[in-house]
Amino acid sequence: MTAQFRHLAFDPAAPLDRWLAEAIETIIDRGTISDWRRLADAIRRNPWGPAARTAEEVAQWGDHYGVDALIARIVRGARVRVTQRGREEYAAQIRSWRAQAGMTLRELAAAAGTSASRLSAYENARVAPTTDVLSRLRHAAGATGTAVSAAARRRHEAGHRADD
Repeated sequence: MTAQFRHLAFDPAAPLDRWLAEAIETIIDRGTISDWRRLADAIRRNPWGPAARTAEEVAQWGDHYGVDALIARIVRGARVRVTQRGREEYAAQIRSWRAQAGMTLRELAAAAGTSASRLSAYENARVAPTTDVLSRLRHAAGATGTAVSAAARRRHEAGHRADD
């Protein structure tokens, strides 16, 4: 179904990322809770997409008592969640590389040219590494994995001999 809005035609059943900015503004200005929920869902699905950017811009106007703050909070929260999920994915990958290489945190950090505390921050998803750092970590884990694995085995064996 095509609806008329301010002399513009759009399909209200279409994804909000394809809606005109005026239609999103109308949802924020005169929408119902179910309309705002639909907008919030679109923002959460694509926090940097057209609907989210339009909603963010409209919310900055401050013309919609209460709704502006709500929309701004939804946009910020959705973006934070996406960023955190990305950090967690990087963290899991880095931990996997380190485990496969049999390296300690300090060994991988030194081999990749970073500090152990910074590597720990990456592995615990407190910060996200740059693509350059990711490349160095992957290379260091792959390039030195065999030698370090042997060194780790020697340390492990030496520890068991000390226990005998």
